[in-house]
Amino acid sequence: MIFDEKLIYEIETLVGAFEIVRDHRANNDRTGVIEIDAEGKRMFVKIHNRLSRWNPEAYAYKNWTKILSPYTPTLLHTFKNDFYGIITSPLEGRTVNEYQINDLEKLKKIYYSAGEQLKKLHESFKGTYFGIPSFDGSPFEKKVFTDPIDYISSSIESILKLGVDKFIFDEGDKNLIEWCLKKCDVFKNCTPVPTNWDFSQNNWMVDRNGVFTGLIDFENMLWGIDVDSFGVIIERYTYDKPCLREAFYQGYGLENNSEKQLQIFIISVKMAIADICHGILNNNERFFMCGRRLLNDLKQCKA
Repeated sequence: MIFDEKLIYEIETLVGAFEIVRDHRANNDRTGVIEIDAEGKRMFVKIHNRLSRWNPEAYAYKNWTKILSPYTPTLLHTFKNDFYGIITSPLEGRTVNEYQINDLEKLKKIYYSAGEQLKKLHESFKGTYFGIPSFDGSPFEKKVFTDPIDYISSSIESILKLGVDKFIFDEGDKNLIEWCLKKCDVFKNCTPVPTNWDFSQNNWMVDRNGVFTGLIDFENMLWGIDVDSFGVIIERYTYDKPCLREAFYQGYGLENNSEKQLQIFIISVKMAIADICHGILNNNERFFMCGRRLLNDLKQCKA
């Protein structure tokens, strides 16, 4: 994303004169992230080109993530004129993926800590609707769900329709998806909590020694189902590392009962079919392969 003179002026009106220390997403046309120095103070500026991403991230920083301090950046400024942006304080370290940590013992501790923070977030806030919040807290989307069964069912049905229309799913896929739809009443007692569809080690920060320092990137947050935050971890990061998933669940304090396990199963199916469709329609081989691998395993578990 290009930071032109107009955007630089916008930032200067908020923080004063500054220098760009590093452009973290130079080749990304959806979001831009720069690290700046404003008179000796390090800050991060994130620019969105979609309100559907700026709204939830700005809302999350303003209302949710401060409960996790010092494990999240502090929101310093927001702006929404010609650009949609936020300015935050820095957080020590880099992401797990940036450091390319492969030591399972270190990773287990990181996953445990991330689970602890997510649980704290879920226990601290309850919403009145399911979906993306606007910056002022009102629903961003036109269709608002207040019933958890309708919310989950509608999401699965929309992905199923897309997959059927594009001839993506086989009969075995469709049978499993239809079975999940019949079981969605397992979510009847769920209340909206701050949910992050991209809660993963790609956004978990650690220091040089691999010690957990916090969480970043909240553009995929919404009022959702608690276990919906588990999907990306299950599919993309712990598929062949169950010890990490177990460490995460332990940190979270997950109730090991049949109701929760069924919820996780259905959410995993939803995650898998969404990534299969996204992968095919957007030529993203990694998403497709991760989704197909997980869905095939879930079909075997159900058989």
